[in-house]
Amino acid sequence: KQWYQRRVAITAGIFKLKEIGHETVCGQSTTELLELLGLPDILADIVATARGFVCSVLSLEARSDVLQGDGLFAKTMEIFYKLLAIGQETVCGESVSELIDLLGLPSGLENVVATARGWVCSI
Repeated sequence: KQWYQRRVAITAGIFKLKEIGHETVCGQSTTELLELLGLPDILADIVATARGFVCSVLSLEARSDVLQGDGLFAKTMEIFYKLLAIGQETVCGESVSELIDLLGLPSGLENVVATARGWVCSI
């Protein structure tokens, strides 16, 4: 149950930080974001995890030829949830290439799958 609550909190944090915007989120420390959001220090690890995800995904968005704009963020979240459904043990024990094959995705999504896999393995 605790793992599920943490996952829900991180997901909510991702969407809230995405609303704030890449420049603000990625230009501030976790402590500054906690203050901005009015959150207690005990949530620092969740905010840091969400910040890392938002900054890495939105940085990929800016460089991606595969997907544009919110499409990349949505696709990354879709893959993230699919990987969660597969299970952390399996996901973290497979390579990105193996996960792409398992999910039936094109190889052009390697960076997106790697980002989502990193997230699954970090929670």
